[in-house]
Amino acid sequence: MTYFWTIQEHVPDGLGFRLFGIAHLLWLGGIVLAVLAIALTCRRWKPETVHRLLCGLTWAALLLEICKDGVLLYTGQFRPNYLPLDLCGLSIFVEFAAVRKPRPLLLEPVYSLSLPGACLALLFPNWFSLPLWNFFSLHSFLLHGLLVLVPAVLLARGILRPNWKRLPFCFTCVAAACVPVSLVNRHFGTNFFFLERPSSGSPLVWFEQVFGSHLIGLPVLMALIWAGMYGIPAVLRRLCGGRR
Repeated sequence: MTYFWTIQEHVPDGLGFRLFGIAHLLWLGGIVLAVLAIALTCRRWKPETVHRLLCGLTWAALLLEICKDGVLLYTGQFRPNYLPLDLCGLSIFVEFAAVRKPRPLLLEPVYSLSLPGACLALLFPNWFSLPLWNFFSLHSFLLHGLLVLVPAVLLARGILRPNWKRLPFCFTCVAAACVPVSLVNRHFGTNFFFLERPSSGSPLVWFEQVFGSHLIGLPVLMALIWAGMYGIPAVLRRLCGGRR
């Protein structure tokens, strides 16, 4: 319990968990099983029940973030880099709004931005230097798990129907957000959206080593991820349609 309430910057080296080590894989496996179980089960529920579930999940994500900020303020550890200005932090509010106003232009960013952002954060967590039994480590796993679960439920129920034609809107949203975020980064020395430096252990490190700048990797990875998220389902639908 010595470092349970301690932020990443104050934890000594060597106390964290290994990327794709047993503990990390157990967390990933648990999240995947929970998401699949809930998403498949909710397909048999009444719409009102599903809506209550989604509202509860988005409230849980928001309260987790508020609780984190409360702990940081109470313990005197609050820093600008803990503001919810990264992609996953903003996704909390996007998903909260999309569940209550399920319109295409709100739902599409949930699929194209929130879902892959949360998945990548879980695969390459930038909190791996924290002990597993640490409030901020537990918070990060749970929060990102919720950010994956919400779009999974929306997809399972057919509320969210991805359409690649809305991708320009999503890209514009990200590009527009980069402007104020980069100003915040410069003023406070933060690294929101990984605009200043790549996250340790992430694919962006490779781009920095090979091309001299990790920023090249941001649009490349985005294009590859979107190609998979929209292209693979389209191919599968065409194959299934052809068999009929």
